[in-house]
Amino acid sequence: MSARAWPSREEWQAKAEYAVRTACTKYERLERAQPDTVWFSLAEDQEFEDLAAPAAAEFRTLLTAEITRLRAQLPDRPKEGRARNAWFVALEGQAYEDACNLGALEEMRRDVQRSRRMGHWGVVCWQLGRVRKNYTQIALPDHLVRGHDRMLELQAAAEKRRDEAADAIQQSAIDREVVRRATDEAWAQELERRAAIDHPRVIRVGLTPTSERDEMT
Repeated sequence: MSARAWPSREEWQAKAEYAVRTACTKYERLERAQPDTVWFSLAEDQEFEDLAAPAAAEFRTLLTAEITRLRAQLPDRPKEGRARNAWFVALEGQAYEDACNLGALEEMRRDVQRSRRMGHWGVVCWQLGRVRKNYTQIALPDHLVRGHDRMLELQAAAEKRRDEAADAIQQSAIDREVVRRATDEAWAQELERRAAIDHPRVIRVGLTPTSERDEMT
């Protein structure tokens, strides 16, 4: 088997940036460098909670109202288990759509309640966004929409900081790799790596190498 065609030293050096960018995502690199960093300021974090906590309670009330309406449209819906599965499979048309929406909203309400209890306010914001985008049957009051818009602004500001930090970490890694690949030592290591790939060491299981057999006799 012939050895593969490896890039020249110049080509290898030129791909330093590509190697860094494809080794992992910039966010994985950032997490290793700055694990568990919070990108909200304390003031932003408090403002987000002050918006999300009352929004969660009001949102849950709105979900309950719509769930109650849909349940009234499906009075023969079994409580759970195989009976419900069989009932659901047999549905058609509007009844099928109502059943799908009902199940999704019940799960959403549980998620909102659980997130409210645990203080996972980002989940509340996300679920509000889902309803605004995909379920217009629930009319959110103006103040709740404005509060959600502000939560999105706060999230965007934090994400911008995270993104900028990730870009900086990645660029620093690229700069270091460019410098490293310009050295003779790095090139020698690359040649060793290629040789190991082209001519891998074969270890035969159950056979003792010749040198070791000689030592045993």
